[in-house]
Amino acid sequence: MNAPFNLRTVIVSILALVMISLVVKLIPLSKNIDDFYAEEMYQVTYKYFLKTGEKKTFLKTYLPKNNGHQRISDEKFEKKPYWTFQKQAVGNNMKGVWFTGRENSYESIDYQFTFEGKSKIFAVPNVFDKSNGIHERYLRESEFIQSNHNRIVKKAKELSENANNNRQEIQSIFDFVNKIPSAPIINLTDAVTVLDQNRASCNGKSRLLVALARNLGYPARIKGGIILEEANKRTSHAWAEIHINNTWVPFDALNGHFAYLPSNYLELYAGDEFLIAHTPNIQLDYIYEISKQQKVPFLNMNADEVSKISMVSLWGLVENNIISIEALLLLLMLPIGGLLVAFLRNVVGLRTFGVFLPVLIAFALLETGFLTGILLFIFLILFVGIISRPFNNLGLLHTPKLVISLTLMVLVMTLGSFIGSLTEVTWLTALTFFPTIILTISAERFSTLIIEDGFQKATGTLFQTLIAVSFCYFMLSSQWLSSILILFPEILLVVIVLSMLLGKYIGLRWTELLRFRPLLNLKTV
Repeated sequence: MNAPFNLRTVIVSILALVMISLVVKLIPLSKNIDDFYAEEMYQVTYKYFLKTGEKKTFLKTYLPKNNGHQRISDEKFEKKPYWTFQKQAVGNNMKGVWFTGRENSYESIDYQFTFEGKSKIFAVPNVFDKSNGIHERYLRESEFIQSNHNRIVKKAKELSENANNNRQEIQSIFDFVNKIPSAPIINLTDAVTVLDQNRASCNGKSRLLVALARNLGYPARIKGGIILEEANKRTSHAWAEIHINNTWVPFDALNGHFAYLPSNYLELYAGDEFLIAHTPNIQLDYIYEISKQQKVPFLNMNADEVSKISMVSLWGLVENNIISIEALLLLLMLPIGGLLVAFLRNVVGLRTFGVFLPVLIAFALLETGFLTGILLFIFLILFVGIISRPFNNLGLLHTPKLVISLTLMVLVMTLGSFIGSLTEVTWLTALTFFPTIILTISAERFSTLIIEDGFQKATGTLFQTLIAVSFCYFMLSSQWLSSILILFPEILLVVIVLSMLLGKYIGLRWTELLRFRPLLNLKTV
């Protein structure tokens, strides 16, 4: 009699505890709700080291601006005696200018800011307006973008002759430039030189792509910036932009980004410019210090700032390198994924390889990519199942036979990775240590099912497991869900409540409803 009452009491108590904890956290955090939804966050520091000349010395560099792709905040620069700093608008770009009258002096200049970025994917229609007259200057040739040179004219005509629409023309010239071998060429490379040498760095490829686009009547320009990563670097980056229906669409021919701008691309200037300019004949060195910050997607704060406000947040564990973000997400997502699989098993009626193995397989797919991982998973699991059958005729015991099958699977994966590294086929090298372990466990489970239930029924369980894996994958790939769990780990208590409710479910499974539907529809005469 008291069991239902006790269950309700436990459930209400847990939910009340969760609500109190959430309210206590949400009150201070609600003031920092952010609608920019950045995917990545970096702290960037320009560091310049120079010896001033005998007269007035200046240093100029481009500074970032806010736009739909990036947000810049916390700009800091050290005020120094004898130095003057100004921001100057140059067209659509922003320059920072430092100058001093101090002579023959060793100096350092620092400029720091926080970058938040989100990726941008652009739709390229089949047909669009080439130019509306406003961007006439982006159709003219320049010293390094020789869009009217006979070599450029010939190549543009060759690449566009089989195109049926505007998009195919852009795709054709992009694919051509993308396939040109990349080389870390330090010297300035113009568009025609790239055709002559058939190799180029980012600036040469971008100039050639812009020259070909302009020759075909598409307004195009160079865009410059820095690819941000956890490193100290000296290299900047350049890509192209083509004006399509009143929008500047990015094309990075070096890295193969077609109408796509990654979240870690820092945009600094538009035009065929040099990032740094300074007084001639002075000693100058520089470095870009880049530090990745843990970004909370829906807050305008980093992990360290969140930890100072919310003492029970787990972001501090990540910020202080106590546990990696990947390991923490695996721990937090495992109960959520287990609940989802339990629902699919107990309510929907799917047969799976256990409860938590589909969740682990989904985590493995986060490293390999969904489609690539699914295909590799099916191939390797079926491979183990098929090659284990001939060993049945040898009279071997099950365990040694399973070791042989798994050893052959590991050899196949190793061979695939080796071939992938030689041929530069990236999907063949997608299997790292963690996915390999998960696939091995799955193969063992599949082999056991073949012995117990037969190959046909085991295969059915395999594909139902893949259905559960797909649901888990799309849930685990949600950046919002992972961030919320790290910020509010007490939500896992709700998993306990839902599991209690699920444990009381005694109705028919959905698959049984479909299976027995003819019987359920019988009418009593």
